[in-house]
Amino acid sequence: MKKLKLMVALLFFNSYIFSTGEIGDLYMYKVTPGKADEANALMEEGRLLGEETGMNVIIHRQSFGRGGDNVLSWFELYEDYDQRAKTKYSSQKWSTFAEKFFSSDAITATRSYQMISLDPIVPGDYIVTNYMWQPNKGKRNETLEALERAKIMFERHGFIVDLWEHNAGSKHALQFTFLSTSLEEQAKSFVSLASDEEWLSERDRWFNGEWARLIESYEMTNTNLSFN
Repeated sequence: MKKLKLMVALLFFNSYIFSTGEIGDLYMYKVTPGKADEANALMEEGRLLGEETGMNVIIHRQSFGRGGDNVLSWFELYEDYDQRAKTKYSSQKWSTFAEKFFSSDAITATRSYQMISLDPIVPGDYIVTNYMWQPNKGKRNETLEALERAKIMFERHGFIVDLWEHNAGSKHALQFTFLSTSLEEQAKSFVSLASDEEWLSERDRWFNGEWARLIESYEMTNTNLSFN
């Protein structure tokens, strides 16, 4: 009976994890001092190769967070696991690039993990601010409900919000991501949000750890944006 209950629980877990939408593979790299131009060129070459071979590769440079602005991220976005299996580095053209990429001393891999979207994603060129939350024991559902409330609040002030769950390579944190198309739009949204009494009350509950513990935050900017 215990084995049967365990199997049912695992089936429920897997059905939730693998039935969601977009899949994101995130790779973080530290830029070698004095090698920024080479690192940027290498990442851009990979992004363009992705366009050519049917992959959606998005490159960001960190603005704030651990490692400062000496961090680049390589983010692959897939519609689902089936598309990921069919398109991820499937072209022979990736072999030549991979040899060049992994032999370069301009970047050093620091971490990688997979992400699963919890709501529809709107791809674009954004300033991306991420907050990662680890739900308190027994508080996962409450954390998800609080994330949905926060999403509504942020979006009414002009932010675009994505919700993610971390998967392989991580501790399965929940991620709240809010996006802006420019520094000006980001500033307007922050000013508006700061006057929202409902959000200010909710914010205190977040940072008092009512549902979850903040484990990391950072901001990154898509390298396509001209003010970089």
